[in-house]
Formats: sequence, structure tokens, C-alpha cells
Amino acid sequence: MTFLNPLILFGLAAASIPVLLHLLNLRKLKTVEFSTLRFIKELQKTKIRRLKLKQIILLILRTLLVIFAVLAFARPTIESSLPVFQAYSKTSAVILIDNSFSMDVSDEFGNRFNQAKNSALSIIESLEDGDEAVIIPMAGSPNRQQFSFSRNFSLLLEQAGRMQVSNSSANLESGLKLAASLLEESINLNRDLFIITDGQKNIFASIYEDSLRLSLDNTGIIVIQPGYESEAEIQNYSVDSLSIISSIFQIDKIVEAEARIRNNSNKDIKGLVASLLFNGERVSQRSLDIAAGKTSEVAIGAAPKEPGAIKAAVELENDALDIDNKRWFGFIIPDRPKVAIIGGNSHTAFLGIALKGNSNNDRFVDYKSFNTSDFPSVELDNYDIVFFASGPYGTSDFQRLETYVRAGGSAIVFADPLTNENIFSAALEKLGLGKITTATFLRNKPGEFTSVDKIHPIFDGVFTGTTNPRAIVESPKIYSAMPVSGGNRIIDMQGGGFMSENKPGDGRLIYFAVSPTNEMSTFPLTGLFPAVLYRSIIYLSEGDDLGIEAEPGKALTITLPKKFSAGGNFTITDPLGNEFYKQAAILPGGAVLSFDELDKIGIYVVSNSAGKLTSIISVNPPPSESDLTFAARDEFESSLMDIFGKQAGIEFVDHIGRVPENIIRAKAGTELWQLFLLAALLCALAEMLVERNTKADTEN
Repeated sequence: MTFLNPLILFGLAAASIPVLLHLLNLRKLKTVEFSTLRFIKELQKTKIRRLKLKQIILLILRTLLVIFAVLAFARPTIESSLPVFQAYSKTSAVILIDNSFSMDVSDEFGNRFNQAKNSALSIIESLEDGDEAVIIPMAGSPNRQQFSFSRNFSLLLEQAGRMQVSNSSANLESGLKLAASLLEESINLNRDLFIITDGQKNIFASIYEDSLRLSLDNTGIIVIQPGYESEAEIQNYSVDSLSIISSIFQIDKIVEAEARIRNNSNKDIKGLVASLLFNGERVSQRSLDIAAGKTSEVAIGAAPKEPGAIKAAVELENDALDIDNKRWFGFIIPDRPKVAIIGGNSHTAFLGIALKGNSNNDRFVDYKSFNTSDFPSVELDNYDIVFFASGPYGTSDFQRLETYVRAGGSAIVFADPLTNENIFSAALEKLGLGKITTATFLRNKPGEFTSVDKIHPIFDGVFTGTTNPRAIVESPKIYSAMPVSGGNRIIDMQGGGFMSENKPGDGRLIYFAVSPTNEMSTFPLTGLFPAVLYRSIIYLSEGDDLGIEAEPGKALTITLPKKFSAGGNFTITDPLGNEFYKQAAILPGGAVLSFDELDKIGIYVVSNSAGKLTSIISVNPPPSESDLTFAARDEFESSLMDIFGKQAGIEFVDHIGRVPENIIRAKAGTELWQLFLLAALLCALAEMLVERNTKADTEN
């Protein structure tokens, strides 16, 4: 027997009240006046015994009255059925539906997600008046406040019918926690937890990590597994991950990516075609063979033809599950960078020649030259890169440059013998380049490069034919230089770094140990000079972390440099081309953008209030969903017992047709409160009759 309101049983203590009153009455002595002693003889022993017996009966009836009343309010129930009384117990049912995209597979029984929804419909249709239910999707982030039991079966049927497949993974842990919370508040005798899932192994990952333990008393757990009995051969392959090999992106230069492709089926795949798409246009293809259950890496690339945000993807042929056949990545081809060159005309001539090109239309950069004295009035935020070509510079000039770089700007600084050496050295130290030294060489024995970091992104694809990443390339003649000791040294020379890089704050800085003239070296006269300038400008204008990976259904927070965060207003364009606006939180480290949930698969483009592209977010489905392998039945049951305890009653239903009979069997039972209430009323009636008769005997 089970009690639905067990706390009421504390009221049984009230059954002691009639007993206490009876004992107290026995202790009271009554004075009876007799007119003559002859009446004592008339008081027979049998009458005294009968009076005492009636008092004991009254005591029993009054005690039983209290007990039966308390039991009626405690709502006792039994599992078997009794005639006349209610033949089933009212049910509170929680229906957990796995709506992750792995359920969108079809077998000989039909689409598995439709099978799951039909199972939920069967459960709801089996409910009777007084029953209640709630439907909880397992994919996404269920909120406790969004879900509550309902007795409106039409509404429940509508909810189950319009449920859709999600792009995210199923979260069994959060679903079970929510189900347990709801069932704890239920007042019905029968409590059922229905788990409708294909039973992929990935649904248990977070449960194992957190060692989840829940308590569900008087609750039946019924697991319905669409597809468990299927014998269909399902062929599925997926793009599990992508890595971009290229590090500098520019028009007509090949951007190469490496895709990791997995064969999730039991058969080998021959001649699988992988395509590379730029902004929806197929630009390259590769063919590959993958053994059953294995993975293969394929490199694929193409040259973008236009600037701006490139929404790229590697796509496979259609199979049983299409959503995992495409994986997105994004990058930005910058427009012609805007460059401010600070320095006298005599010191910037070679820079102008290198940056100008054959005509204005051929320029890969928009630049404007300023005299050193004009630097304080230059609006630095209007430029992507600032060149410090020649001075003399003062401390305030370097302070302004440092502020610009730390806020997200980029700069190229050349050695400047016109600036006070102490000021120049102190400024470079604050920018993280370390101390400078002065190196002077004879004309007939000039300095030269000692090593070049050929794997640095600036030199990506420039040098071929050598396996030594630090091998020396043709060096200019260096007569005097101001090499540095710190930063990331891209090119070394005697005494320190000839070309060095550092990333102070949110920006980036490149330093050259010679001036952009032929006074300190022949560097401006070599073919390396325009090539290095060009690649450095492209490298600096791209910025850091433009590509961000995200998973659907999960929260995401990104921090953007201060340079892009004026006003804190950003425009986000989703994969369907819809725009929405977000206000960023402006913090000392930059603008912080928070996304509660990015539910669409594809590319989100973030632009600031000035229309400048600031970031690209690639949202891709979790690769774990592509593995359609079921967890073994004993493993599934063991996992649930670890959560709910060994005593948990767990039943598995393999086919939708068996769902109704399981529900009817689970609902069998009888509530006995009516029986106990009737017994309490009969006790009260009997107590009244016995009391009246006892009073008459006492008076006589």
C-alpha cells in the first residue's frame, strides 16, 4: 500500500486523544445520593459490566473514527484493482523526447523522429480525466519555468505534433533533472517517466562526467527506442572538423583547408566527392575513398575572387543524414587597407613606390602621407595601419601610437636615427620589443640576415624548395641597424631582430631594424622589400581571431578589440541573411558580445556601427551526433540504474505498437480513500447510537 499524502499520517497521533480522555474519566469519583439503601440491592453486577463494555466500545469507535479519517486524507492506494472503486490511479507523466538531428534518420519503420512523436501522441491519447503530462525536448537548454504539468490533452497533442528536429545534441542530464523536479511536485499515485530516444552513446557523456544521481519514488521508467529493431543498412558520412591551412587571405590567392571526413557506416565508401564552396558557389572538388568506420583527411582549396566576408564550406554528397554533410568556416578578404604613413618625404619615397603600383586602380592599399609634425592631428581610427617611417618623434607621439595599437590598431615601425635613442628605446620596450642596440658594419663587410622564419604567416607560400624553416634567404647589405632583443623575431641579424613582431593589447606591431631609405641598408632596393611590405600589410589588416567556432544551442561570448567597439552597437547577419542588432558590454578589455543561443547552422557575420566586418562565427553541428551506433541495452539500463538506483523499475519498449499496452499496465491500481472515508462515517454513526444508549443506562 502506498500513501499519496504521507505527511497526513502524522495525524494518527490524534487517535490517542479518546484513550487519554477515557483514562481521565476513570480517575473521577462521582457522588450519588440515595434516599434509602434499598436501591443498592437493585444495582446488579450484570448491569455494571454492560455499562463498562459500552464505554470500551465507545473508546474503540472514537479511536477508529480518528484513524479512518486520517487514513482517508492520506489517500492510501494499492496496485491491484477492486470492484466499484476506481480501476486505475491518476497519472503524472513526463515525456522526454530526443529531438537531436540524429533522430532525423529513416529506416523500414519510417522517420525515427516521426516515430518518436507518434509514441508521444500514443501516450497522451491514453491519458484519462485527472491525469496530467508534460513534454520536454532533450535537445536545447530546457528552462524549469517553461515547463509544467497540463491536463489539457489537446494542447499536449499540439505540442507533440509541432515539435521539430534540433541542430544540437540531446542533453539527457538536463532533461532528467527537470523531469525529477517536476515529478517531485506531483500529487498523483502513478508517476511515469517516458524516455524516447535512439539511445546514442553521446547522450550519456555529461552524466558520466558529473556522476548524476536522482531520486524518483513510485515512478516507472519506460524507455522507447525508435529504430532499435531496425535491420536497415544506413549509410552516413560526415565532415567532423575543419582546419584552415592558409594564414593570409587575399584575392586570387589560394585559401586551403583540411577537412576530416568520417565514414559512419558499415560499408566502405569509394569515390566520395567533397566540394569546396565560397558564398554558395562550388569552387573546387576532391574525390576520396574511406573504409567502414574510419576517417580520412583531405586538403582542398581555391582562390577567392572578391573581398569581404567569405562564407566557405566543405560539402559531401547526400546520404541518410544530410545536416552533417556540410561544415562551415569563414574568413575575411580585406578591402584595400587604409594606411597612414608618418614621416618626411625624403624618408618615405621608397615606401610610396612600393605601395603605389602601376596606377591607382592597381593599388593594393589606400595610403596617405603625413609629415611627422602633423601626427598629433591625424585621426588614427580612420586607418587600419600606421607607418612610423621617420621622425624625429617625441614621447607623446609614441604614447599615442601605443594607445592606438593596444586598442586594436596595427603599426609598422622603422628604425629612426633622427629620434632620441633613449626615447626610441623606451618606447619599443613599452611595446614589448625589448631593448635596442646600435649595430654598425663596414661597407666592404656589411651585416646580413642570419635566419628567416619561413613558416611565419607573412612568408606563407613565399619560399619553396627548402625544408629548413630558419634557412637564410638572400640578404640585403646592412650598414647600420637598430636591432631589438624582444618580441617574436621573424628575421634575425647580427645583434638581434631585424624584423620582429609583438601583440600589445588587442593590436599588432611589426618592427624593422633599418629605416625605409638606402642610408642604413640596401633593403629598400631589393625585391624582398615590396614583397615583405605587401605581406605585412595583408597580415596586419586581417586582425586576430576573425573566425570563431560555435555549436548550435550553446551560449557564446566573444570579445572584440576596443578599436571596433565605439558605441557598442553591432549588427549580426545570420546564415539566412536576416539582420539583428546587439548592444555589447564595454569593458576595459574591449566590447563583449553575448549570444544566448545561435540555433542556425552556417555563418554569422558581425559588423560594428561603422559597417566594418569585425568577426565571423561558424556554427556547425556536433560531430558526435553523426555516429548512429546505439548504446547496448544493458549499458543503457545500467546507466539509468546508476542515476536512479538499483531499485528503479526500468522497462524498454522497442516498437511504437507496444506503447499503449505498457501505459495501461502502468496505470493499473486503486485509490482507497473513499473506503476509509466510508468506514469513518460508519464509526461516527455507531458512536452516536452507542453513546445515546449508554447515557440512557447511566440515567436509569
